[in-house]
Amino acid sequence: MPRKKVEIPVDAAIPPSPLGALPAIVCPACKSRISCDGKTLHEKSSYLDELIETDAGVDEVEKKIEKMQKAVAAHEATIADLKSQLEAASKKPPQPEKEKPRVVQIEKPKSGSGKRSWWD
Repeated sequence: MPRKKVEIPVDAAIPPSPLGALPAIVCPACKSRISCDGKTLHEKSSYLDELIETDAGVDEVEKKIEKMQKAVAAHEATIADLKSQLEAASKKPPQPEKEKPRVVQIEKPKSGSGKRSWWD
């Protein structure tokens, strides 16, 4: 049985490339018109220019993120150490309480008049 030839329709919205062989497509990432094999840039989009400009900023942000991750790791290690110290301190047997000193109140001799003064 012979095979049927199937023709794949070329999208009419995308004009063929100047070379004629490969049609140009719109890149979903950079919105530029490129050949379907990805080797030829037919039309550079403004979105691609913006991506190129912000590329340098990405490296700076990545460095800051690495620095913050190191700081977080150090803080987590400190927290873990403090938790272990707290658990060790809570597991120690309670120390016996020291006896409270006895307080003895001494009464002042009263004056013979029987009246109290304002400082007594």
